[in-house]
Amino acid sequence: MPPLSTTRIIATSNGEQYRVVEITGARSGASIRERIFSKLSIPDDDRRSHFSVYQSEVGVFAIGGALTDSRLFELCQEYGDSSGSLKFFVSTSPDGPPPPIEPQYYPDYSAYRG
Repeated sequence: MPPLSTTRIIATSNGEQYRVVEITGARSGASIRERIFSKLSIPDDDRRSHFSVYQSEVGVFAIGGALTDSRLFELCQEYGDSSGSLKFFVSTSPDGPPPPIEPQYYPDYSAYRG
């Protein structure tokens, strides 16, 4: 059995900083989406539901509408390669980057306990 060839895609959430995302062996669009969100440091909480994945190119935010998991998987299977030719834009809007994600801080009141 020949080894799996490496499959990489490129993802950005601002159109300027691009991340290489390793998707070799991914079995679903949901798992690819998870890898993209993780690589772009989009928190794994209820805020993720506001983000969509769009096909993209350098210099362009979104090409077409938001991708379903099945369409994301199809694109990656058909056009994904080892050099990251396939690019995606992740945002809350197809027209530009999302607002900055503020980390959620939980106060630590233990220092004030007697």
